[in-house]
Amino acid sequence: MKLLPLRSCLAVVTLVLLVVKISGCALMEESAVFGLKKYAEKQTVNKLPAIPVSQDAMQVEIVFIERPVTDPLLGSALWNEVDEIGAIELLNQENLNQNGLRVGHVSSVPPMALQTLLGLKSHLGGLSREDESLLLSGRRLMLRSGVPTDIQTSDFYDKCSLKLLTGDDEEPEEVKEFEQARCVMRVKAHKVQDGWAKLEFTPEVHYGAQQLRRTPTTIGWQLENRQNTSPFYNQKFEVTLNVGEMAIITATDGVKQNSAGHLFFRGEGSKADIQKILVVRLSNMSKMDVVRSE
Repeated sequence: MKLLPLRSCLAVVTLVLLVVKISGCALMEESAVFGLKKYAEKQTVNKLPAIPVSQDAMQVEIVFIERPVTDPLLGSALWNEVDEIGAIELLNQENLNQNGLRVGHVSSVPPMALQTLLGLKSHLGGLSREDESLLLSGRRLMLRSGVPTDIQTSDFYDKCSLKLLTGDDEEPEEVKEFEQARCVMRVKAHKVQDGWAKLEFTPEVHYGAQQLRRTPTTIGWQLENRQNTSPFYNQKFEVTLNVGEMAIITATDGVKQNSAGHLFFRGEGSKADIQKILVVRLSNMSKMDVVRSE
C-alpha cells in the first residue's frame, strides 16, 4: 500500500476541516432562522426603552357580564353579599334605584356569586345552548386622573324613549326621545392617594348622526367627529376604590321599560330577556413619589 506524502495528508486534513467549518456555519445559521423570534426578543428587549407611566395613571379593568334575566345569580345570591349602602350616598342611591339603576361596591375578594358570574363559561350547567353562547367580554384601560373615558353599555337603538324621575317636586318626571342612540357611562377617575381612587360615573345617551362638533378637552375646545350627547347629571355617582376592589352597575329587579336601567342594561327584541352587569375594577396605580426636603 502506497502512503501519501506528508504534504498531501496535510492538504486532505485541511480540506476536511474546511468542510466541517462550512457545514457548522450553515447549521448555526439555520438554527438562528428557526429561533428568530427568541433571538429578536433577546436583541430588542434591551434596546427598546420602557414607556414611561404618568405619575397619576390608573389602570382599570372593564368587564361586561350578560346573563338571562331569570338567572338566580342576578338576585339576592349576589346582592346580599355586595355593599350598596357604602358604595354611594343614600340620596344618590334612592335616585338611581327609582330610575332602574343599581350600584354596588365589592372588595378585592369578590363574593362567590360574582366569582361564578366572572367564570361564566365554566358555570353554565342547566342553561340552554342559546344561553351558553353568552360571553364574558372585557378590556383594560390606562386612565389619567381627571381625564374621562366612555363605556358603551347598550346596543344601538333606532328610536328610544327615556323616562327619568328627577327628584324635583316641581318637575318630577322628564321624558326624552332619541334617534340613532346608544347608552354610555362616562367614567372619570381621580387619584385620592396611593392605592386609592375615586371613580365618577355619569350616564349619557349619545344620539344622532356622527359629525364634527366642538368638544371640550384638557387642552381646550377641539373639533371631534361624534354624536350629540345628553348627560344625566342627576344620576351621576361616585365610588371610591382601593386597588383590587370593584364597582358593579346593573339594572334593578323588575326594572320598568323606558327607564334608564332598562335602556342601559337590558334592551329590546332578542336582547329583552338578557341583563348586563358592568364590572369596573381598579387593578393598578402609579405610586406617588414622596418629596422630602433636606
